[in-house]
Amino acid sequence: MGFINVGLVQTFSLGVPGARETSYLIEGAMNQVLPEAELECRRLIGVLDGIEAQMVGDLELLAVNKIGEIDVNQDEQQKLRRAYRHWQAELGNLLGIPPNPFDQRFMNAGGLNVGVQN
Repeated sequence: MGFINVGLVQTFSLGVPGARETSYLIEGAMNQVLPEAELECRRLIGVLDGIEAQMVGDLELLAVNKIGEIDVNQDEQQKLRRAYRHWQAELGNLLGIPPNPFDQRFMNAGGLNVGVQN
């Protein structure tokens, strides 16, 4: 879901440095998963783990265009990222929380836009 693995993070609140708890959304949701939804939650996490493992396992293919008679899909990493986002949203729906909008893995694929007035 893109939430960090620390209890507190340094941030600014109204221009003043401060510490904020960052994982309360996901921790609270995981603690409240209904027993009948646990298997589906585990399945979705397994799908996400599988996609991530394939992304890492296929890193060597980024360096080649063709292996003998085999053409390498140059868009695979992008397609895997799109699939990951889909399954991440599925898990978010199950937990009732959005993915972290500041997830560094997907900053180029969207995020949080805030208007600025001068």
